[in-house]
Amino acid sequence: EQSIYNRINELKAFDETKSGVKGLVDSGLSKIPTIFINEEYKLERNNNIHNRKSGGSTNNGGIPIIDLTGVDDDPNLRREIVKKIVEACDKWGFFQIINHGIPVTTLDEMMDGIRRFHEQDKEAKKEFYSRDITRNVYYNSNYDLYLAEATNWRDTLSCAMAPRGPLPQQLPAVCRDIFIEYSNKMVKLGHTLLELFSEALGLNRSYLEYIGCGEGLFVMGHYYSPCPEPD
Repeated sequence: EQSIYNRINELKAFDETKSGVKGLVDSGLSKIPTIFINEEYKLERNNNIHNRKSGGSTNNGGIPIIDLTGVDDDPNLRREIVKKIVEACDKWGFFQIINHGIPVTTLDEMMDGIRRFHEQDKEAKKEFYSRDITRNVYYNSNYDLYLAEATNWRDTLSCAMAPRGPLPQQLPAVCRDIFIEYSNKMVKLGHTLLELFSEALGLNRSYLEYIGCGEGLFVMGHYYSPCPEPD
């Protein structure tokens, strides 16, 4: 059994590469380091296949899908949308939205931007590597690296975009423009959702916005490298 001392040393060595999981994969790694293995969550191959087959159904497994078409234009449609939100929150606690006004091109470019950041030369990424969560923009592998029982197989670019976002030049050049575009659109959508939540609670439309629920936006771009031992 691996000692706590050895684990801490391994975590530190991994952290100090400033290259994350992507760096391990790029080095030609064929076996997963022990820090990433949690015995409790090991999957039997048969169970994995079974779960994949049985998990899919129409309508995303029954998750409520709410269409926001006409939410700002038609009072009757808006009332119906609010009613659906009440039902979804009461029965599920979450829902999926469609026709929310953010173009698919923006969503695709955001994913491409995250991919560009993580797949660029490791030396270019290192200037953003940090465990200082007070920074507006930083990249690392596992925010809880030294606390978690097992390390997640992912790297993350994190940006606090509101209420006090970074200066444009503080964002990585490879995804700067799309981060700004995406964040502006997400803030607008967030305001719409907060209005709908307020109405669903029987409150004034601007209530949740007024008490500060719409002030922050934190964007996290995860990158999951191909895993040499997926089971």
